[in-house]
Amino acid sequence: MENDRQSSEWLNEKIAKELLDLIPRSFALEHTVIPIRRDSNNQLHVAINNPFNFSALNDLRLKTGMLIIPQKANGADIHQAIIREYPSEININEFGDGEIEAETNEEQEDTPIIKLVNSLIQEAINHQASDIHFDPQEKFVSVRMRVDGVLREIEKLPKNIQPSVNSRLKIISDLDITENRVPQDGSAQMKTGKRIIDLRLSILPTIHGEKVVIRIMDRSIGIRNLEDFNFKKERLVLFRQLLAQPHGIILVTGPTGSGKSSTLYAALNELNDPKRNLITVEDPVEYQLGGINQVAVNASIGMTFSSTLRAMLRQDPDIIMVGEIRDSETAEIAIRASMTGHLVLSTIHTNDSVTTISRLIDMEIPPFLVANSLTGILSQRLVRTVCQNCKTAYPISEEEKVILNRYGRTSEQLYRGQGCVKCAYTGYAGRIAIQELLIVTAAMRKMITENMNSDEMIRYLKQKGMPFLADDAIDKVIAGFTTIEEGMKIIATEGSLVNE
Repeated sequence: MENDRQSSEWLNEKIAKELLDLIPRSFALEHTVIPIRRDSNNQLHVAINNPFNFSALNDLRLKTGMLIIPQKANGADIHQAIIREYPSEININEFGDGEIEAETNEEQEDTPIIKLVNSLIQEAINHQASDIHFDPQEKFVSVRMRVDGVLREIEKLPKNIQPSVNSRLKIISDLDITENRVPQDGSAQMKTGKRIIDLRLSILPTIHGEKVVIRIMDRSIGIRNLEDFNFKKERLVLFRQLLAQPHGIILVTGPTGSGKSSTLYAALNELNDPKRNLITVEDPVEYQLGGINQVAVNASIGMTFSSTLRAMLRQDPDIIMVGEIRDSETAEIAIRASMTGHLVLSTIHTNDSVTTISRLIDMEIPPFLVANSLTGILSQRLVRTVCQNCKTAYPISEEEKVILNRYGRTSEQLYRGQGCVKCAYTGYAGRIAIQELLIVTAAMRKMITENMNSDEMIRYLKQKGMPFLADDAIDKVIAGFTTIEEGMKIIATEGSLVNE
């Protein structure tokens, strides 16, 4: 019987336009789902990679008004069907069957490859993406953009135009178009309207050709204020008290993409005063701040973090910002600077505030130096925020009640986004910071000097009532800033630590 056919069979056939109109292309790509048929009972059958994605299935039920019947299908097969069936936002047919060389003459801005590259970058800018990826596969090039920390595929390009696309990207970033065996890094600028967009390109050779990643930096966004990071009121007061101290070192920690640099820039913006001499050393300088002396690292000429930091100390600074502490030498110079009358701000890659102390000691910094220089550690993560345009409350489930109760919280309802045009049917728009702030008190200094282990420090801080990352995540879930699914990303990694 026709109804007994496998989803893979339906995916190989032409899908009716009226079915495709029921599910937007962006939603289909986001959740790896595509409609395959509608039966006489007004039930919509969909092929989906994860048939247990109840959130996506519920969104489809609300959007279509039909009962959704999920059929498990291979994710790659669904993606192929999405790219094949949905109208592409880029007309790749204009490239023809042959390979087109990228133009070096900037006057010929209407050539197909130039239009293609510009269109892809412009689409990423329009969606406020932080990065765009050109991922070479065996038979095509997948183009993805990272929005709110999540990668979404936006196009699949024919394999035969891959060299031309790469050449065009190398040309605009002033890289060697004849070299495809070694990694390359470059930069470019793109003007869109009155906005200037900075592009940082990284090229990496792979077995299927060169992978290109473009970091997108929008100058028009500017430097944010500390209030924009959704600090809890009491935490913001404490952080500002740290910034008001004349000396000491303040560290902002977290993994890549957790907003550490943005927080530091906001802090510098607040400290910026003509009466103070502020100097930064960065790799690279991401945003330019008026009134602050910013220095870019250039390792190729020996201008490393440590050597530049030494030179900066001879420039009579009041406040120093080190973009990142990466090695023992930089850490020791920064710490000694903080003990000789300078306020030092920096970032370091650690999972939470307490393990930052262990990390510094592992860098062979004597515990007494860490104890006497460190004044505070702000640990930070970013989670997606609920779209305010389609935000809706729903009754809390028993499983969710258990999670909240574990942290001493209760609520009758939580929030999610239903999905709409403004959030590309994801239910999310923007990101929010989840934070914990460790203030180094006299008792903490004694524990650090005695080289007490992290577990003992955590138990002490819990007894003193310090909120950890998981606590802040739960509070922001209840407040409706984010969803329980996003909060669980923090709880899953921090919960066991916090709740020992």
